[in-house]
Amino acid sequence: MNILQGKRKRQDLASTLSASMTNEERVIYNIIRGKKEMGIWQGDIKRETNIPDSILKKSIKLLISKTLIKEVVNIQNKSKKVLMAMEFEPSKEITGGEWYTEGRLDTQLIDALSDVCLKLISRKKIATRDAILEWTKTLGSEVFPGGVSPGQVEQILKVLVMENKLKEVNSTGFGDFSSVPAG
Repeated sequence: MNILQGKRKRQDLASTLSASMTNEERVIYNIIRGKKEMGIWQGDIKRETNIPDSILKKSIKLLISKTLIKEVVNIQNKSKKVLMAMEFEPSKEITGGEWYTEGRLDTQLIDALSDVCLKLISRKKIATRDAILEWTKTLGSEVFPGGVSPGQVEQILKVLVMENKLKEVNSTGFGDFSSVPAG
């Protein structure tokens, strides 16, 4: 399928959906979709559109039931859910980033990754971020079923250094460092 065919399919879907929507639903959907990964709060939609509250709520429920939009918990204000088109993933500003799961700080992930880093480094004496990341992908898959990112490993290592649980050193490429590239 070429790019033009993909655009046609999206346009066909949009026109099909558009035909089955009321004017209010279409306006609300377009506003929500226009906010992309940041989403929009229901009160802001009301201010922008001046649609009566009962129609606004009914339209939003209908759009959610058609799986065109979704509600996402805003980490900065948990009582203020934002609405977002289904095709977008919430931004880190909304979800809290990699360390949050369903709007809550995932302390179990943080503790588990810290423990893994400390145990691996104490066993091997020396380890790079990439070596720890590789270990979490292969042997640590049952501990981290969703996986961890290089950024998460690096952040944990920096915290462990700041807490004086680890010491950061640069490789010389000799002695204990012979298996680690210099730098």
